[in-house]
Amino acid sequence: MFAGLTVLLIPLAVIGAHEASTPTASSGCSIGGTGATVAGIELDAVQMGHAQTIADVAAARGLDAYAATVALATAYQESRIRMLANDGSSLELTGEQAAVTATSLQYPHDGRGSDHDSVNTFQQRWLAGWGTVAELMDPVYAAEAFYARLVEVPNWQTIALTQAAQAVQVSAAGGAYARWAPLAQELTAMLWPTAQAAAAPAGAAPAVCPGLPVAAGAWIRPTAGTVTSGYGSRGGTLHAGVDIAGPRNTPVYAAADGTVLRAECTSDYCDRDGSLSLAGYGNLVDLGHGNGVTTRYGHLSAYTVTAGQHVAAGTLVGFQGSTGNSTGVHLHFEVRQDGAPVDPVPWLADRGVDLRALDAG
Repeated sequence: MFAGLTVLLIPLAVIGAHEASTPTASSGCSIGGTGATVAGIELDAVQMGHAQTIADVAAARGLDAYAATVALATAYQESRIRMLANDGSSLELTGEQAAVTATSLQYPHDGRGSDHDSVNTFQQRWLAGWGTVAELMDPVYAAEAFYARLVEVPNWQTIALTQAAQAVQVSAAGGAYARWAPLAQELTAMLWPTAQAAAAPAGAAPAVCPGLPVAAGAWIRPTAGTVTSGYGSRGGTLHAGVDIAGPRNTPVYAAADGTVLRAECTSDYCDRDGSLSLAGYGNLVDLGHGNGVTTRYGHLSAYTVTAGQHVAAGTLVGFQGSTGNSTGVHLHFEVRQDGAPVDPVPWLADRGVDLRALDAG
């Protein structure tokens, strides 16, 4: 299962106190949202992020990896795995149809097309009954709609990829999907472990990434990335930690030895990205380290620990995400003393960890 990941091992600096050498980890076990070259084709972070979503939805539905392969080949043929809006300029549309189609531009998108009323990564058509424009401009809904039709195809698990894709899409260029089979197969091998992890109930995920070697009693940087927001007042309220932003599903590690106080979804939903209108930390892990010290890891795409579990510094606890009250992928990291938040930057600096240091690799 991990064979497809070995070519993408990217060192991530993790700074540890009292260590002569710096522990490092690989983001190769979880690379959705990170640009990569796959089967000789360069995919940027946006494409890889959408590809991970497509794989995640397949796993969440209990489908096998072949379903994701069919879907990824289809999405690459139809949109190059980009969420496309549609300006409604197709001469095939009436004025009213064009106006409805053009509402797709109101939703997040990576570019625009003009093929009939087709939108999103799969170029699904609202006039053909795939859903409303608003629904189709949701990447998760788009993937779910594809799989809903795929599973209705007789023998879809055993027929050729092109046949399966064409049975769903009914495309004028139905034979084109086979061209992207190598790309889709390699993408699936890369993304499937993380997809399976994300599919675990209630945001829990198996530890698909190894922990880090850390000296006893040491503190480390909990994840790779750049500090994008510091501790302090934000819009009249206290931002009680620091935000460290890296690629989606970047591993997050225990900053020190401790016990898991809780690992749970703290928002109304955690199976997809949140927004500023959603309250809570999303998927959240709290660790207790003794002497009244706790650390908090928020907005995770999934977590890998359970309440009551003892963890060593460097144990994988989850992955960077954007669940809960969040508008972008990052780790929200807090340090608390006797329940009161303290600024993690100077607190960890006193323990030999520089959160603001640029990551190597």
